[in-house]
Amino acid sequence: MKKRSVGTLVAAIAAAAFWTTPVLAQHSHDDKAQPGQKDDGHSHAPAKAAADYAAAVREIGERMTALDGLIAKGDLDEAHEQSDAIGALAKSLGALALKPDSGVDKAQVKEINKAGKALAEAADGVHEAGEKKDAAAAKAAYAEMKKQADALAAFAPAKYFCPMHCEGAKTYDKPGKCPVCSMNLKKQTSDKFTMDIKPVGGAITVGKPATLVFTIKDPTGLPVKKVEVVHEKLLHLLMVSKDLSWYAHEHPEVQPDGTFTFTYTFPAAGEFFFYNDFTPPNVGQQVVTVPVTIAGTAPAAKALMIDADKPKTIDGYTVALDTGGPVKTGGSTHMAYTVTKDGKPVTTLQPYLGAMGHLVIISEDRTQFVHSHPHESGEHAGAAMGGPKVDFEAHFTVPGTYKGWAQFNVGTKEKEQVITVPFTFSVAKGDGKGEAAPHEHGGKDDHDKKPDHDHGK
Repeated sequence: MKKRSVGTLVAAIAAAAFWTTPVLAQHSHDDKAQPGQKDDGHSHAPAKAAADYAAAVREIGERMTALDGLIAKGDLDEAHEQSDAIGALAKSLGALALKPDSGVDKAQVKEINKAGKALAEAADGVHEAGEKKDAAAAKAAYAEMKKQADALAAFAPAKYFCPMHCEGAKTYDKPGKCPVCSMNLKKQTSDKFTMDIKPVGGAITVGKPATLVFTIKDPTGLPVKKVEVVHEKLLHLLMVSKDLSWYAHEHPEVQPDGTFTFTYTFPAAGEFFFYNDFTPPNVGQQVVTVPVTIAGTAPAAKALMIDADKPKTIDGYTVALDTGGPVKTGGSTHMAYTVTKDGKPVTTLQPYLGAMGHLVIISEDRTQFVHSHPHESGEHAGAAMGGPKVDFEAHFTVPGTYKGWAQFNVGTKEKEQVITVPFTFSVAKGDGKGEAAPHEHGGKDDHDKKPDHDHGK
């Protein structure tokens, strides 16, 4: 495994605790499957009759994720097909809840029918908006669909699992005892994946690389053995200091047991935040945030300064950012980066990790996270020809100060030279129309490239 170093000052990791934040995780790019890739994970087949209430709610959730992605990228033709399938499922929920073995409290059937009807009506709204090519109306209808879908999911029966995982990821609909070890089954309280990060060998000596072991766990706490390849990597690790003055994009390496290892030398003491971006099969993109404390005397925090209106020069390349005006919540924001060198446009940009660029944006309070990729088709496809313009798309739902790091390969395919360009900007509150919820990533890329070694500061 190749070691990485970004500084000379190293301290020990004192603790690495779980902490999953409500991050905004989105991928904006051309989602057409390329050779060696599978499709973006969106399901467009008509809805089949669900076996039970829980299965119907799960399928609605999966289709809602797909619908969110379609609306976010403006694919309203396929969006209204997806909404039709959700509407059909919504109309079946009352009958499914009445089944004797549904596990649903029969006293809640009236509320289920009410929410199911509202969901179906909102789905019709998405269908009509799709036919009219009205993106704002589609997003508004989706917001109502999300509200009703969440309400319906709350009526689904609880799941229980063996805390010793005697039967792997198997769950039960009722409390009881594990048939293998006789321990009381434990109620599943979350549908979130987590990440366990532990240093090898205990305390880490200053000045020496630290090796960390990453273990992905499913909502029951069972280690995950397989994740999808997305943009040529199984796990994207985005690391930032608490004040966002330091950033690194790395890729821990998978081991035979399904864990990942990573050797690194940290630049300073203090609090760091690891955004772990991975995609379990049939689940969709997960972004799990883990705070890591590096023991020692931390440097003074640096205040974020708005600088998106000024070009940055990195390794001789000058990069300017154009957001087309003030950035606001709601709708889409096109973030166009233009790369020049010695005053001349750069038209020889090369792909990096399966895309013509990568953009990570994090809010000042670190609760909002965007991982975006450029448009490679359509009117914003400047990067398809190698630059100089690379256009990303982002959606913001929370106003505030944000910092973004864009990465471009200014080298060759054989010998990459990745530059990381940071910009800080403000997001103002919009008019409340067209708010877009995050959508999950479902792509897969089977190519293999070397990890990057360039870090923005």
